[in-house]
Amino acid sequence: DGASYSLGHGLAEAIKTSISRRLASNTLDIPRLPHVAGRILELAHRPGTDVDDVVQAIATDPFMASRILSVANSAAYAGGASVSGLHPAVMRLGMKFVQDMVCAESVRLKVFSGRSYRSTLEQSWRLSLGTAIACDALARSTGLEREGAFMLGLLHDIGVPVLISAVSGYAKQNNDQALREDVVEILMSQLHEEVGAYVLRNWGMSDAFVSAARTHHLYRGSAKSTPAQKLVYAGNQICEHLGIASERRDVNFRFVEILSDLQLADTDKVSP
Repeated sequence: DGASYSLGHGLAEAIKTSISRRLASNTLDIPRLPHVAGRILELAHRPGTDVDDVVQAIATDPFMASRILSVANSAAYAGGASVSGLHPAVMRLGMKFVQDMVCAESVRLKVFSGRSYRSTLEQSWRLSLGTAIACDALARSTGLEREGAFMLGLLHDIGVPVLISAVSGYAKQNNDQALREDVVEILMSQLHEEVGAYVLRNWGMSDAFVSAARTHHLYRGSAKSTPAQKLVYAGNQICEHLGIASERRDVNFRFVEILSDLQLADTDKVSP
């Protein structure tokens, strides 16, 4: 695409320019939304969805079906006799738990499974899952985005694995020599939100998901931020404060402000 670069000065800017062009021309390669996750998301937003619908969707993925059965029969959930079918397994675990688990496992296996820059990928995955759990808890406390809060958090950092895949392509052009860590960090900080929005838009996700991914490090105040953006920003901040995926950070002013906007100024109210 016309980009030229070396391991010297300007590498990050050259790659950023190249990726930005691909975003603008809608030619940046992205993974497909995992089939079973896409089907579960569709069912979650369809009125009248029942257990049989969810079971049929999960049955199309033998690995996922096995995982559901394994969890349902684990010590944490098995209150009596073991279950051998998906229907009783889903009934035992609950539809929402199953839907969230299937989506999380599918995204982890299909999108966060790259081999390059594993530490960055693993850090992003821990943050994504932690933010999903935090958003779900916040949604239960506030009533905001209750149906989609978990997925909002889970997918908010989806730009990281996709950007890593793109960066790995540039490394291959350089005789498979990995880019320096500082170069990767610059690209991640400057591009992962826009790439995430690009991915979710191409996956057909709602504007709430797209805008939350695009601005999850920015809080513009109650009047200008959507409920989805508030939840994702707050969930992300909670994870940073707890040290999930990175070093523990003190709660900053913006976090306190957003909890106040969410009418959760007392942080003790924010609990699973």
